[in-house]
Formats: sequence, C-alpha cells, structure tokens
Amino acid sequence: MRFKIIAVAALALLAGCATPPPPEPGSAASKVVAMGPLKNIVVGAMRVARENGFMTVNVQLSNTLNSNKTFYYRFAWLGPEGFPVADEEVWKSMTMYGAQTSFIQAIAPTAKAVDLRLEIKTP
Repeated sequence: MRFKIIAVAALALLAGCATPPPPEPGSAASKVVAMGPLKNIVVGAMRVARENGFMTVNVQLSNTLNSNKTFYYRFAWLGPEGFPVADEEVWKSMTMYGAQTSFIQAIAPTAKAVDLRLEIKTP
C-alpha cells in the first residue's frame, strides 16, 4: 500500500514538471523569443510577406491586464543559415492600454533576410 502511495506521488510530481512541447518550426510561436517572463502580453497572429524584395512583418499583440502595460521589443533578421544578416536593432518601447490589442510592423533592413525573430520583454 505504501509503495502505491509513493508511486502515485512520484507520477504526480513528474506530470507537474512536464514541459510543453516546442512550437512547430515555421509557426509564429517559433519566431518569438521572450527575454524573461512575458507578463500580461500575448503574441497573436503574425503575418510575414515579401514586398519589393524585403521581408515585412505584422504582429498582433494583446494586453491581458485592465491597466496600461509597457513592454520592449526588437526584431532580428536572419539569413538562410539562421544567422543575423543585419545589425542588431535597438530595443523599442510600446505602451498598450488595458485590454488593448495592437499591431507592430517592421521591414527588414536588407533583402538578404529570409526569416526573423521577435525578441520581447516586459519590465
């Protein structure tokens, strides 16, 4: 009986420690890197297109709080091998009102970019 209780407790601990599966390659979630805990900002749909040879991106963000929330973001533009093809961008700040949904847009600084990474952090 005692063994069964220990086994059930161990399984419960292991189930609680399970990590979620990684996002699918190429999905919007795979292009977002949270620099620390991402508090109350949810990244939604991401649309990527190529205009005049340059990558463009439009990302939906939502504030889940009922109060204003400030966060910081930047894009890293990547080449075919996954390495940056442009200088590192400066961090940009954005304040969203309570329960607001907004979009951020960007254009790659070089036509060599074939992929991107959105880095985002909250204070």
